Amino acid sequence: MATSALDGGGNSSVGGEDIKFSVMVSLFQWIQKSKSSAKKRSKFRKFIDTFCRKPQDNFAAMRLILPGLDRERGSYGLKEHVLATCLIDALAMSRESDDARRLLNWRKGGPKTGSNAGNFSLVAAEVNSSSLLEFS
Repeated sequence: MATSALDGGGNSSVGGEDIKFSVMVSLFQWIQKSKSSAKKRSKFRKFIDTFCRKPQDNFAAMRLILPGLDRERGSYGLKEHVLATCLIDALAMSRESDDARRLLNWRKGGPKTGSNAGNFSLVAAEVNSSSLLEFS
């Protein structure tokens, strides 16, 4: 389990190239929920000590943690509209469907857009989950 690696379990010889994304997500979720700065620092320090044994591991982790400060890698160039069209294609939706319109017009409110209008990630998650329900 991802959290056990941060809580002291797991393989202590794991290097940065072996860090699972789920471990990073668990770390971020725990830090977000924690109220004490000291606990946040302690957990983050444990993560660094456990998974970032070599300088290149540390660099790779920091690139994920602070992508806005990474000057080596340029912008992905994926704006919400491009992501929306990629999702529409990946989910094999008609561009005229209600869900496709919700993705493309995610900023606009209205009766068909739902309560998450203005938040692309929530609109995309809603559309994705409703598409998955249709397939099952």
